[in-house]
Amino acid sequence: MLFILIFIISLVLQFFLPWWIIAPIAIGMSYWKATSGRNAFTSAFGAIFLLWILMGLLESIPNENLLANRVGQLLMLPQSSFNWIIVLLITGIIGGLAAGFSALSGYYLRLAFIKPSTI
Repeated sequence: MLFILIFIISLVLQFFLPWWIIAPIAIGMSYWKATSGRNAFTSAFGAIFLLWILMGLLESIPNENLLANRVGQLLMLPQSSFNWIIVLLITGIIGGLAAGFSALSGYYLRLAFIKPSTI
């Protein structure tokens, strides 16, 4: 459930707001719905990783991966026609880590406000 919430809300809001909106979304949703730290991190990481890969594909395929291949050249990746795949994976991992650690922060923030007898 947490995965789907983060995915859908991030998908909608990233059309109108900057990329870092994933952090407040992950914090808020994990504060509200996460059942454990592992659940918070993996749900947010997976949702944003998948979202950014899909969005990257939607932007990259129509221009025949031209920009992604050029970014691969900037990153000094070996010359290959598959540089765009590596660039998309790097993009997904960076977004996933940002969301995952944000979600973990949201979960631990909720734990900070719970009385020890209710844990």
